[in-house]
Amino acid sequence: MTKEELKEKLKGAMYAQRTLEGELDKLQELRNLAQKVTPAYSQSPGGGSGNAQKLENSVAKIIKQEKIIAECCNELCAQLAEVRALVALLPMGPMRLVMQRRYLNYQKWEQIAAELHYSWQNVHRLHSKALDYILHEVNKEKT
Repeated sequence: MTKEELKEKLKGAMYAQRTLEGELDKLQELRNLAQKVTPAYSQSPGGGSGNAQKLENSVAKIIKQEKIIAECCNELCAQLAEVRALVALLPMGPMRLVMQRRYLNYQKWEQIAAELHYSWQNVHRLHSKALDYILHEVNKEKT
């Protein structure tokens, strides 16, 4: 595994989280649209059947979207488990804190530096050192 491949693997949970958030937004849009579908009452026979079908279609779309969200949740859980396992290879200390905040808490570099009272450059140095450490540990396990 290369350093770039490791970075992509670590970013997997963040990508899965963003995908899930997008799918949740779609679900909310579908629910909002379904709430706008109102029954039309009429004295004439057969009146308003179009609205009943619209409501039925909306419910079907919501159910389908909820299944997609469940799949996204499963994917996110799997990605988080993989990232946690990789970060757990690091010894307790600054490297591990940087990696947890970046890849499990999705914090920006500046925020990590401010909260840990490190310079931006030092955070990147620790990140690079942590990547090398994880790569060494992963490659050691393979042999």
